[in-house]
Amino acid sequence: MGPGGARPHLGANPAMMRALLLAAFSLLLQPTGAMAQSSQFKGWAAVSRELSIRLAPPGQPFDLDEFLPSRSMDELLGTWTTFGTEHRFRNGTPNALNMTIWHAALSGFAKAVGQSCTSPRLMFHERFLTTLHKLCTWPAPAAKDEGVLLAFWTSVMGYNASEHEYAAWRDFFLREYATEPATETVAAMTFAITMNPSFLLNR
Repeated sequence: MGPGGARPHLGANPAMMRALLLAAFSLLLQPTGAMAQSSQFKGWAAVSRELSIRLAPPGQPFDLDEFLPSRSMDELLGTWTTFGTEHRFRNGTPNALNMTIWHAALSGFAKAVGQSCTSPRLMFHERFLTTLHKLCTWPAPAAKDEGVLLAFWTSVMGYNASEHEYAAWRDFFLREYATEPATETVAAMTFAITMNPSFLLNR
């Protein structure tokens, strides 16, 4: 169940669908060899840890389990298990079920980031908050500044993606979201980054 006991809506609105198409397009930018070596998800715990390190205040990690359709579903997104002396990673291979769960969880997180423009729900560290405040003036010219967009991309993605992927993401939002409201745009930007294979998969 999601926050307050309500089950998150699994369907995507048009904005999220456009962002998802961008994430899918980024597959075309991945070298074939790299994708072959990166076919396993990092796992929910690893993604939660990375987002907390990059965005949350020190010592105050996000509780991203609240965005899962059910808190027990984290094991379906890739997890380490131990049986005797055997230690192995399970449920890391992408399939229809875990992709649906990833979509639901990360769209919920992305919407929470977008809502921070008007009704803050998550706590962020100061450096990211400074970038977010600038981006939340979208579609004002200041929000479309290269430095602001690159800072937001790097804050969420880290340094896992290529410059081509960043350029595709930037150009997509400058074109497709040129006049959209900030809350919707920031949510879609976040969703597109977190659904990108460079973010979700082991490299």
